[in-house]
Amino acid sequence: TYLYSASWDRTIKVWRISDSRCLESIHAHDDAVNSVVCGDGDVMFSGSADGTVKVWRREPRGKGLKHAPVKTLLKQECAVTALAMDAAGGSMVYCGASDGLVNFWESDKNYAHGGVLKGHKSAVLCLTAAGTLVFSGSADKTICVWKREGLIHTCMSVLTGHDGPVKCLAVEEDRKAAAKGDRERLWSLYSGSLDKSVKIWSVSESMNNDNNNNNSNDQVRHHRMASDADSLPSVSDSSFSSGRTNGRN
Repeated sequence: TYLYSASWDRTIKVWRISDSRCLESIHAHDDAVNSVVCGDGDVMFSGSADGTVKVWRREPRGKGLKHAPVKTLLKQECAVTALAMDAAGGSMVYCGASDGLVNFWESDKNYAHGGVLKGHKSAVLCLTAAGTLVFSGSADKTICVWKREGLIHTCMSVLTGHDGPVKCLAVEEDRKAAAKGDRERLWSLYSGSLDKSVKIWSVSESMNNDNNNNNSNDQVRHHRMASDADSLPSVSDSSFSSGRTNGRN
């Protein structure tokens, strides 16, 4: 089992967890490496401030290993700030950037570009995925909840409540709901912000994206972990785009 670390020194280091030994130092990019994520098998993805997303494949070399570059998925002026794999089989690779956009590629179609998600006004700082949902956190202090159906990604809700940029996200299935055998899948989303707070959100996978239904409390609930007053999440009229359609929900 291996651990990957990314650095502002433009390298990615590969560590063997069993003995904490560094097996390889990859000179991966021309600027700071902001994110790494592992895909299925021996594939690894890296995103950098140089504006690129690269695909690497791990190959055994004697007693060690070597990562060979496979493909560059993206090359742009804006810094790549976050990467994530979808949780439903790892078929999608997501990339957030300083321009507020989220690009995605289909890993089972030789990493063909699938589309662009447009929902933030500032840089995307973090990404995570669970079930058919994708979550993006931004410097605009919001979290977008995207519902994936094939290549179509719809922004189901925009979570507000942080007073600073959202820097990190983590998600797990709601254990209580799973233990009850509920048909509806619920997820616990954790968000960390530069406002010095961590917030927990309960998110349903079957959220209603009807514009006429603005009561988001039925679909997303926010649990406080800080003493400051927090606003409840709200459903927002946010744009989305995909490989097939581009409109507003």
